[in-house]
Amino acid sequence: MKTRKLSLVVILLFIFMSSLFSEEITAKSSISAVTIFPDRATIIREAGLSLGLGTHSIVYEGLPVTLIPNSLRVTGRGTAAVKILGIDLSREYLEASLLPEVQKLQGEIDALQLEINQTQDRIEVLLAQEKFLKSIESTHAAQASQEVRLGKPDIQSWERVIDFLGRKLQEVKVSQLEQKTILKEQQTKLDALQKKLNSIKPRRPKESMKATVILATSRQGKFTLNLSYTVVNSRWTPLYTMRALPDSSEIEFSMSANIQQRSGENWENVKALLSTSSPALTPKPPELPPWILDIYTPRPPLARKKRAVAGKEVGGVLEEAVTVAEPAEPAMVDAEMAAAGILETGLNLNFAIEKSIQIPSDGAPHKVPIDSQKIEMEYDYISVPKLKAAAFLRGNFRNTLLYPLLSGNADLFVVQDFIGSTRLPFIARDEEAKMYFGEDRQIAVQHERVQREKSPPGFLGKTERVKLVYRITVQNLRKNQVKIDVLDQLPVSQNTKIEIKDLNIRPQPSKKDEKGILTWTLTLEPQEKREVLIGFTIEYPKGAHIIGI
Repeated sequence: MKTRKLSLVVILLFIFMSSLFSEEITAKSSISAVTIFPDRATIIREAGLSLGLGTHSIVYEGLPVTLIPNSLRVTGRGTAAVKILGIDLSREYLEASLLPEVQKLQGEIDALQLEINQTQDRIEVLLAQEKFLKSIESTHAAQASQEVRLGKPDIQSWERVIDFLGRKLQEVKVSQLEQKTILKEQQTKLDALQKKLNSIKPRRPKESMKATVILATSRQGKFTLNLSYTVVNSRWTPLYTMRALPDSSEIEFSMSANIQQRSGENWENVKALLSTSSPALTPKPPELPPWILDIYTPRPPLARKKRAVAGKEVGGVLEEAVTVAEPAEPAMVDAEMAAAGILETGLNLNFAIEKSIQIPSDGAPHKVPIDSQKIEMEYDYISVPKLKAAAFLRGNFRNTLLYPLLSGNADLFVVQDFIGSTRLPFIARDEEAKMYFGEDRQIAVQHERVQREKSPPGFLGKTERVKLVYRITVQNLRKNQVKIDVLDQLPVSQNTKIEIKDLNIRPQPSKKDEKGILTWTLTLEPQEKREVLIGFTIEYPKGAHIIGI
């Protein structure tokens, strides 16, 4: 044990002494690759070195403060025989004026200011020309007055001078208006650049990190040193476009990556890998809660609490497509979407972006296409008429892609019609899922109560009765056969003194669960209308106040 401790002390002492006497080299590095996770990113910086014999300290300056210290890793390869002895991380300060993004914006502002100065100079020249022409006009007017007094007016000379002055003053006025318009546009652009500069320019000198890698070289030569580190304030989220194609029983699916980063350094022309290792539809029909019957029992008042107001659901409408004959033309070809390569690493599938990307450290979203494919989908309808007299287009599919669908926002279309957006849940490979595409008004749905009859207790009777009858009507106004699930419910008693009797349901439901939810699976031909009748009697103690009816 003592020997191991002594060896560790010797190694640390060697590293410390090597750092004191080693040659310090400032690495001229650039970001060569980025692996972007849903909540962070791993950066690889590459530096080409020419190393002689001995010990060297390779310094990486200007690293972002978003860097996670424990994530630092060093690898390398080359003709030089190199042993990595250690790595040190320290904090340094950089004046705001030296930041690359500040320098770039300041350069644009300076160039624009020069253009503004030149425009203002042109306006001043035009004003001087106008003043000169007006002085000639004044002198000529005085001369003409003198000629009139002497009785020797030269009218032809006056006309020539007036025409000349009028033409020149008009040209000067037009040029002034043009230059003032240009100046206004330049000033607006300058104000925008100045605001952008103020937003990214820190109020104090910016901190940055400096990494020092200590190397020992036993054979000189060329060497490529890679420094990798993980930064926060970087992420990617999937964006989907789901286009329902009912006629072909398919769904066209496009996936893009929304990349955002504010790590403190720009990613310019780098290879990117999107990692999936860190992993409630809106336009769907409402769900039926259990229909509870119970005897009302007054409760003591409770302290009032603020209630959350549920947001409204917005669904789209699937309209009947009309085909119109057109003259024959050359076939149109859709633009192809750049696809990302799929890499399997460990337990996860990642996406390798084909082309180099440029993502500045501005926090703005940048959209990068990943993949576009068609998947087989089975379409039908679902309706809950008691809550909403409408039929919702539903698609059932199995994820046959080579990768899982991560949770993300999806824009929904039916053919070319945009119907809304929703949140796509995580769908694993080969997992079955459902998508909802809003209301279809070509499926007419109606729900009505056709009877409510209360029977008082008879002589010496102890119970009362309420008979309820509901009718659901569904009609297919489309030109093709449709399949629809219609949901309704029976009340569920939570009290032994309340009974549900005299059930009369026509036709019988395809399914019934313990919560009283009834499901009819109907197949309707074009223009066909079907009715569902639900009748029952609720029997309860005389004089009781029943919750739920």
